[in-house]
Amino acid sequence: MRAIWAGILTATLMLGATGIAGATVYTSTTDLDRILFGTGKISWQQEMPGDFTMPYDTVNSAKLTIYSNFVNGGNDYVQVESNFVGTLKNDTGWVWFWNPMESTKFDVASSITAPWGQGHPLDISLFYDERGCLDFLYLDKSVFCLNYNNQAAPVPEPGTMLLLGLGLAGIAIYGKRRRNEA
Repeated sequence: MRAIWAGILTATLMLGATGIAGATVYTSTTDLDRILFGTGKISWQQEMPGDFTMPYDTVNSAKLTIYSNFVNGGNDYVQVESNFVGTLKNDTGWVWFWNPMESTKFDVASSITAPWGQGHPLDISLFYDERGCLDFLYLDKSVFCLNYNNQAAPVPEPGTMLLLGLGLAGIAIYGKRRRNEA
């Protein structure tokens, strides 16, 4: 009976001690605050987590939200790491005396690929075309949200391996002595 209880206790402790590491969520905001006229390109960088590297880390999701105003024509193209991800959403228009800020969300997980160096920023470009009388574009800010698993490489230390070996050897010697006494 004692052996059964010891087995149940051991199994419970082993299963209870193991767990799944939760994903890490990182948010980076870049204040753009620019009015753009004519045709051109504007580039900026979003910070990435200091401990993020690929191929060791796994990206669960990566969303980029750009807040803008006075967008029209569907001709403002967004690139992330030289990959086209979409166009800015057109302005909904004026509501009485107020023109609300628009937000356009992009899924940029496919643009974050290996190799990715530690601390390397995310490069973003906007190609805009605002030609015509009183035709301009206002960029407010850019928000990047990264959800990733930070998988540390499991490398046992030499001291840990020595303690494990000594412990197993001690258990083996104790078991052998106990068997010899019986």
